[in-house]
Amino acid sequence: MTKLLIINVIFVTTLLLNAVSFGKEFISERELFIGLEMKLANSPDIERLEMYISQISKNEEKLDSEKEKENFISKNRKFIEKSLENGKKYIPMVLSVLVKHNLPLELVFIPAIESGYINGITSSKGAAGIWQFVPQTARTFGLVVNKQVDERLDPIKSTIAAANYIKYLYSIFGDWKLVLASYNAGHNKVISKISYHGSSFNSIDKHLPKQTQNYIVKFTALSQEGKKILLKEGLPKESEMEVVPLRGGYDIKTLAKISYIPEKKLRELNKHFLKGVIPDDGNEYNLYVPKGYERFVEAILNKS
Repeated sequence: MTKLLIINVIFVTTLLLNAVSFGKEFISERELFIGLEMKLANSPDIERLEMYISQISKNEEKLDSEKEKENFISKNRKFIEKSLENGKKYIPMVLSVLVKHNLPLELVFIPAIESGYINGITSSKGAAGIWQFVPQTARTFGLVVNKQVDERLDPIKSTIAAANYIKYLYSIFGDWKLVLASYNAGHNKVISKISYHGSSFNSIDKHLPKQTQNYIVKFTALSQEGKKILLKEGLPKESEMEVVPLRGGYDIKTLAKISYIPEKKLRELNKHFLKGVIPDDGNEYNLYVPKGYERFVEAILNKS
Protein backbone atom coordinates (compact mmCIF):
# COMPACT_ATOMS: atom_id res chain seq x y z
CA MET A 1 0.00 0.00 0.00
CA THR A 2 2.89 2.35 0.72
CA LYS A 3 4.20 1.87 -2.81
CA LEU A 4 0.76 2.61 -4.24
CA LEU A 5 0.50 5.81 -2.17
CA ILE A 6 3.97 7.00 -3.24
CA ILE A 7 3.22 6.45 -6.94
CA ASN A 8 -0.09 8.29 -6.64
CA VAL A 9 1.52 11.21 -4.82
CA ILE A 10 4.19 11.49 -7.53
CA PHE A 11 1.54 11.44 -10.25
CA VAL A 12 -0.71 14.05 -8.64
CA THR A 13 2.22 16.33 -7.71
CA THR A 14 3.54 16.21 -11.27
CA LEU A 15 0.16 17.25 -12.62
CA LEU A 16 -0.28 20.09 -10.14
CA LEU A 17 3.18 21.54 -10.78
CA ASN A 18 2.58 21.64 -14.52
CA ALA A 19 -1.16 22.30 -14.71
CA VAL A 20 -0.66 25.99 -15.55
CA SER A 21 0.85 25.07 -18.94
CA PHE A 22 -2.02 22.85 -20.10
CA GLY A 23 -4.35 24.31 -22.70
CA LYS A 24 -2.12 27.28 -23.56
CA GLU A 25 -0.38 25.68 -26.52
CA PHE A 26 -1.62 26.44 -30.01
CA ILE A 27 -0.81 24.89 -33.36
CA SER A 28 -1.83 26.61 -36.56
CA GLU A 29 -2.66 25.11 -39.92
CA ARG A 30 0.52 26.73 -41.27
CA GLU A 31 2.61 24.39 -39.09
CA LEU A 32 1.20 21.26 -40.74
CA PHE A 33 2.31 19.14 -43.68
CA ILE A 34 6.05 19.90 -43.40
CA GLY A 35 7.88 16.71 -44.42
CA LEU A 36 5.59 14.48 -42.37
CA GLU A 37 5.74 11.49 -44.73
CA MET A 38 9.54 11.40 -44.51
CA LYS A 39 9.38 11.77 -40.72
CA LEU A 40 6.83 8.96 -40.49
CA ALA A 41 8.98 6.68 -42.64
CA ASN A 42 12.31 7.43 -40.98
CA SER A 43 11.59 8.48 -37.41
CA PRO A 44 14.04 6.87 -34.94
CA ASP A 45 11.33 7.30 -32.31
CA ILE A 46 9.13 4.89 -34.25
CA GLU A 47 11.96 2.38 -34.52
CA ARG A 48 12.63 2.54 -30.78
CA LEU A 49 8.95 2.12 -29.98
CA GLU A 50 8.58 -0.77 -32.41
CA MET A 51 11.63 -2.52 -30.96
CA TYR A 52 10.54 -1.94 -27.39
CA ILE A 53 6.98 -3.16 -27.82
CA SER A 54 7.97 -6.16 -29.93
CA GLN A 55 10.60 -7.43 -27.46
CA ILE A 56 9.12 -10.57 -25.90
CA SER A 57 11.40 -12.83 -23.94
CA LYS A 58 10.03 -16.26 -24.88
CA ASN A 59 9.97 -17.43 -28.49
CA GLU A 60 6.58 -19.11 -28.11
CA GLU A 61 5.12 -15.86 -26.72
CA LYS A 62 6.58 -13.99 -29.68
CA LEU A 63 4.98 -16.46 -32.09
CA ASP A 64 1.64 -16.13 -30.32
CA SER A 65 1.91 -12.35 -30.46
CA GLU A 66 2.69 -12.38 -34.20
CA LYS A 67 -0.27 -14.70 -34.84
CA GLU A 68 -2.56 -12.41 -32.81
CA LYS A 69 -1.39 -9.40 -34.83
CA GLU A 70 -1.94 -11.21 -38.11
CA ASN A 71 -5.40 -12.32 -37.00
CA PHE A 72 -6.33 -8.81 -35.93
CA ILE A 73 -5.19 -7.31 -39.25
CA SER A 74 -6.99 -10.02 -41.24
CA LYS A 75 -10.28 -9.68 -39.34
CA ASN A 76 -10.20 -5.88 -39.09
CA ARG A 77 -8.68 -4.74 -42.38
CA LYS A 78 -11.84 -2.86 -43.40
CA PHE A 79 -12.00 -1.16 -39.98
CA ILE A 80 -8.32 -0.13 -40.26
CA GLU A 81 -8.80 1.27 -43.77
CA LYS A 82 -12.02 3.09 -42.79
CA SER A 83 -10.43 4.55 -39.65
CA LEU A 84 -7.49 5.92 -41.62
CA GLU A 85 -9.88 7.28 -44.26
CA ASN A 86 -11.83 9.05 -41.48
CA GLY A 87 -8.54 10.30 -40.08
CA LYS A 88 -7.19 11.90 -43.24
CA LYS A 89 -8.32 15.37 -42.16
CA TYR A 90 -6.77 14.92 -38.70
CA ILE A 91 -3.65 12.75 -39.14
CA PRO A 92 -1.27 15.46 -40.46
CA MET A 93 -2.22 17.67 -37.52
CA VAL A 94 -1.80 14.81 -35.02
CA LEU A 95 1.62 13.96 -36.47
CA SER A 96 2.65 17.62 -36.22
CA VAL A 97 1.71 17.74 -32.54
CA LEU A 98 3.60 14.49 -31.86
CA VAL A 99 6.68 15.89 -33.62
CA LYS A 100 6.41 19.11 -31.61
CA HIS A 101 6.23 17.10 -28.37
CA ASN A 102 9.04 14.72 -29.39
CA LEU A 103 6.73 11.71 -29.11
CA PRO A 104 6.81 8.52 -31.23
CA LEU A 105 4.82 9.12 -34.40
CA GLU A 106 3.14 5.73 -34.22
CA LEU A 107 0.97 7.16 -31.45
CA VAL A 108 -1.02 8.66 -34.33
CA PHE A 109 -2.81 5.29 -34.44
CA ILE A 110 -4.26 5.56 -30.91
CA PRO A 111 -7.33 7.53 -32.15
CA ALA A 112 -7.86 4.89 -34.84
CA ILE A 113 -8.25 2.27 -32.10
CA GLU A 114 -10.12 4.50 -29.67
CA SER A 115 -12.66 6.15 -31.97
CA GLY A 116 -12.02 5.06 -35.55
CA TYR A 117 -11.03 8.72 -35.98
CA ILE A 118 -14.69 9.71 -35.71
CA ASN A 119 -15.03 13.05 -33.94
CA GLY A 120 -18.19 13.39 -31.88
CA ILE A 121 -18.37 9.72 -30.91
CA THR A 122 -19.11 9.06 -27.22
CA SER A 123 -18.55 5.75 -25.42
CA SER A 124 -20.85 4.10 -22.89
CA LYS A 125 -18.45 5.30 -20.16
CA GLY A 126 -18.71 8.92 -21.27
CA ALA A 127 -15.41 9.15 -23.16
CA ALA A 128 -15.61 11.48 -26.16
CA GLY A 129 -13.72 12.78 -29.17
CA ILE A 130 -11.08 11.19 -31.36
CA TRP A 131 -8.87 10.56 -28.28
CA GLN A 132 -11.80 9.33 -26.14
CA PHE A 133 -11.06 11.42 -23.06
CA VAL A 134 -13.28 11.04 -20.01
CA PRO A 135 -14.35 14.44 -18.58
CA GLN A 136 -12.07 14.39 -15.52
CA THR A 137 -8.89 13.65 -17.50
CA ALA A 138 -9.85 16.20 -20.15
CA ARG A 139 -10.26 18.96 -17.57
CA THR A 140 -7.02 17.99 -15.83
CA PHE A 141 -5.17 18.52 -19.10
CA GLY A 142 -6.67 21.91 -19.88
CA LEU A 143 -9.82 21.18 -21.87
CA VAL A 144 -13.12 22.93 -21.19
CA VAL A 145 -15.92 20.42 -20.65
CA ASN A 146 -19.32 21.79 -19.63
CA LYS A 147 -22.89 22.07 -20.92
CA GLN A 148 -21.97 24.61 -23.59
CA VAL A 149 -18.49 23.57 -24.72
CA ASP A 150 -16.77 20.19 -24.93
CA GLU A 151 -13.20 20.65 -26.14
CA ARG A 152 -12.74 16.89 -26.29
CA LEU A 153 -14.43 17.42 -29.68
CA ASP A 154 -11.91 20.13 -30.66
CA PRO A 155 -9.40 18.08 -32.71
CA ILE A 156 -6.37 20.35 -32.18
CA LYS A 157 -6.87 21.13 -28.49
CA SER A 158 -7.72 17.51 -27.64
CA THR A 159 -4.62 16.29 -29.50
CA ILE A 160 -2.41 18.71 -27.57
CA ALA A 161 -4.05 17.49 -24.35
CA ALA A 162 -3.47 13.86 -25.40
CA ALA A 163 0.21 14.58 -26.10
CA ASN A 164 0.59 16.14 -22.64
CA TYR A 165 -1.24 13.22 -21.03
CA ILE A 166 0.91 10.62 -22.79
CA LYS A 167 4.11 12.49 -21.86
CA TYR A 168 3.11 12.52 -18.20
CA LEU A 169 2.18 8.86 -18.25
CA TYR A 170 5.62 8.11 -19.63
CA SER A 171 7.25 10.33 -16.99
CA ILE A 172 5.55 8.18 -14.34
CA PHE A 173 5.99 4.70 -15.82
CA GLY A 174 8.98 5.00 -18.20
CA ASP A 175 7.55 2.05 -20.13
CA TRP A 176 5.53 2.34 -23.36
CA LYS A 177 3.54 -0.81 -22.68
CA LEU A 178 2.42 0.59 -19.33
CA VAL A 179 1.66 3.94 -20.98
CA LEU A 180 -0.62 2.27 -23.54
CA ALA A 181 -2.23 0.11 -20.86
CA SER A 182 -2.83 3.22 -18.76
CA TYR A 183 -4.35 5.06 -21.70
CA ASN A 184 -6.82 2.23 -22.17
CA ALA A 185 -7.60 1.19 -18.59
CA GLY A 186 -6.74 4.36 -16.66
CA HIS A 187 -3.52 5.12 -14.80
CA ASN A 188 -5.05 4.45 -11.36
CA LYS A 189 -5.84 0.87 -12.31
CA VAL A 190 -2.32 0.30 -13.66
CA ILE A 191 -0.73 1.92 -10.59
CA SER A 192 -2.83 -0.34 -8.36
CA LYS A 193 -1.76 -3.50 -10.24
CA ILE A 194 1.91 -2.44 -10.12
CA SER A 195 1.74 -2.00 -6.35
CA TYR A 196 0.70 -5.64 -5.93
CA HIS A 197 2.23 -7.52 -8.85
CA GLY A 198 5.43 -5.75 -10.00
CA SER A 199 6.51 -2.81 -12.12
CA SER A 200 6.68 -4.36 -15.61
CA PHE A 201 3.83 -4.86 -18.06
CA ASN A 202 4.47 -8.60 -18.18
CA SER A 203 4.06 -8.84 -14.41
CA ILE A 204 0.62 -7.17 -14.42
CA ASP A 205 -0.67 -8.21 -17.84
CA LYS A 206 -2.84 -11.09 -16.65
CA HIS A 207 -4.33 -8.95 -13.88
CA LEU A 208 -5.61 -6.28 -16.28
CA PRO A 209 -9.01 -6.31 -18.04
CA LYS A 210 -9.06 -8.49 -21.16
CA GLN A 211 -9.64 -5.41 -23.32
CA THR A 212 -6.41 -3.87 -22.00
CA GLN A 213 -4.47 -7.12 -22.41
CA ASN A 214 -5.43 -7.07 -26.09
CA TYR A 215 -4.80 -3.34 -26.49
CA ILE A 216 -1.02 -3.68 -27.03
CA VAL A 217 -1.54 -6.30 -29.72
CA LYS A 218 -4.18 -4.16 -31.44
CA PHE A 219 -1.94 -1.10 -31.27
CA THR A 220 1.12 -2.82 -32.74
CA ALA A 221 -0.94 -4.55 -35.41
CA LEU A 222 -2.78 -1.40 -36.45
CA SER A 223 0.47 0.60 -36.37
CA GLN A 224 2.21 -1.95 -38.55
CA GLU A 225 -0.57 -2.06 -41.14
CA GLY A 226 -1.55 1.60 -40.80
CA LYS A 227 1.95 2.84 -41.47
CA LYS A 228 2.06 0.81 -44.71
CA ILE A 229 -1.28 2.26 -45.83
CA LEU A 230 -0.36 5.86 -45.03
CA LEU A 231 3.01 5.66 -46.78
CA LYS A 232 1.47 3.92 -49.80
CA GLU A 233 -1.47 6.30 -50.22
CA GLY A 234 0.36 9.40 -49.01
CA LEU A 235 -0.75 12.05 -46.54
CA PRO A 236 -2.99 14.95 -47.59
CA LYS A 237 -0.90 17.85 -48.85
CA GLU A 238 -3.11 20.49 -47.29
CA SER A 239 -5.79 20.76 -44.66
CA GLU A 240 -9.52 20.84 -45.39
CA MET A 241 -9.98 23.36 -42.61
CA GLU A 242 -8.37 26.38 -40.99
CA VAL A 243 -8.48 27.69 -37.42
CA VAL A 244 -9.53 31.09 -36.14
CA PRO A 245 -8.94 31.69 -32.40
CA LEU A 246 -11.75 33.75 -30.86
CA ARG A 247 -13.36 34.68 -27.60
CA GLY A 248 -17.06 34.50 -26.78
CA GLY A 249 -20.09 36.54 -27.68
CA TYR A 250 -20.85 34.83 -30.99
CA ASP A 251 -23.08 32.03 -32.20
CA ILE A 252 -22.65 29.65 -35.11
CA LYS A 253 -25.78 30.82 -36.92
CA THR A 254 -24.64 34.45 -36.96
CA LEU A 255 -21.06 33.55 -37.86
CA ALA A 256 -22.32 31.43 -40.78
CA LYS A 257 -24.45 34.30 -42.03
CA ILE A 258 -21.75 36.99 -41.94
CA SER A 259 -19.02 34.72 -43.31
CA TYR A 260 -21.14 33.13 -46.09
CA ILE A 261 -20.21 29.67 -44.83
CA PRO A 262 -23.12 27.18 -44.90
CA GLU A 263 -24.40 26.85 -41.34
CA LYS A 264 -24.50 23.05 -41.58
CA LYS A 265 -20.83 22.97 -42.59
CA LEU A 266 -19.79 25.34 -39.80
CA ARG A 267 -21.65 23.28 -37.19
CA GLU A 268 -20.06 20.10 -38.52
CA LEU A 269 -16.58 21.60 -38.14
CA ASN A 270 -17.32 22.94 -34.65
CA LYS A 271 -18.99 20.10 -32.75
CA HIS A 272 -17.30 21.29 -29.55
CA PHE A 273 -19.80 24.15 -29.34
CA LEU A 274 -22.61 21.93 -28.08
CA LYS A 275 -25.37 24.54 -28.26
CA GLY A 276 -23.97 26.43 -31.25
CA VAL A 277 -22.83 29.31 -29.04
CA ILE A 278 -19.33 30.52 -28.21
CA PRO A 279 -19.72 31.50 -24.53
CA ASP A 280 -18.37 34.81 -23.27
CA ASP A 281 -16.50 33.25 -20.34
CA GLY A 282 -13.01 34.67 -20.80
CA ASN A 283 -11.64 31.57 -22.57
CA GLU A 284 -10.19 31.56 -26.08
CA TYR A 285 -11.71 28.92 -28.33
CA ASN A 286 -10.92 27.46 -31.76
CA LEU A 287 -13.35 28.22 -34.55
CA TYR A 288 -12.81 25.86 -37.47
CA VAL A 289 -13.64 27.20 -40.94
CA PRO A 290 -13.32 25.64 -44.43
CA LYS A 291 -10.03 26.02 -46.27
CA GLY A 292 -9.62 29.56 -47.62
CA TYR A 293 -11.89 31.32 -45.09
CA GLU A 294 -9.43 31.97 -42.25
CA ARG A 295 -8.31 35.50 -43.13
CA PHE A 296 -11.79 36.55 -44.25
CA VAL A 297 -13.36 35.44 -40.97
CA GLU A 298 -10.52 37.04 -38.97
CA ALA A 299 -11.14 40.34 -40.79
CA ILE A 300 -14.87 40.17 -40.07
CA LEU A 301 -14.29 39.45 -36.38
CA ASN A 302 -11.74 42.26 -36.09
CA LYS A 303 -14.31 44.73 -37.43
CA SER A 304 -17.07 43.62 -35.08
